[in-house]
Order: sequence, then C-alpha cells, then structure tokens
Amino acid sequence: MMKDLTQIKIDGKDLRDIKNIYCEQTAAMRVEGETSTYQKIKRGVRQGCVLSPDLFSLYSEFIMRNIEGLRGIHIGGHIINNLRYADDIVLIAENAKVLQRLLDIVREESQNERA
Repeated sequence: MMKDLTQIKIDGKDLRDIKNIYCEQTAAMRVEGETSTYQKIKRGVRQGCVLSPDLFSLYSEFIMRNIEGLRGIHIGGHIINNLRYADDIVLIAENAKVLQRLLDIVREESQNERA
C-alpha cells in the first residue's frame, strides 16, 4: 500500500506517520469475559481511525483500476463492470465467464502485498 500512496504524491513524512499508526498492530477477542491471546494484524484498517475510510477507498481504488476496460454491461453509452458505495462492491458482467475473470482479478489484487 505504501508504494501505491507514493504514486499519488503522498510525501515521505505522511507515509511514515501512516506506517507508524498501522505498524505492529495486534488484536484479541473477548468472549464471555475471556480474552484470547493477542495476534498480529497483517491487513486492514483500524476501526474508528479517522484515516481508515480514506485508506480503504484508496486501496480499493488501486484494486479496481485493474478491471477497468474489462467487459461489463452497457448503460447509457458506458460500460459498467462494478458499482461501489462505502465498503460495498458489486461486480457486474454479461455472463458467468466474464464475472469469474473479474472476481479472479479482484482476488489476486486484494492478496497482493503492497508494502
């Protein structure tokens, strides 16, 4: 993700600040008063962090750019292959084969390490 942020001209100081906020995160689950052992969080944004919505939007935008130009459906002279609102994404295709290709690209890009 940090490499992607430099592409949109976020400077080194801001990148360091973001990295410091998100590095070495851990979390535990509490069920009926019992707390599990803490585990390192490898991905995701912090719930309640004011940066989280923007970081999520940026990250998902980088992922979705990889399906631009792929077939979708024609609406009003435009080809639409996805709809996005907040943290919801709908992929749209004219058939199952194209939909599977869209899903494969989104899955691949979502698993891509962006350090």
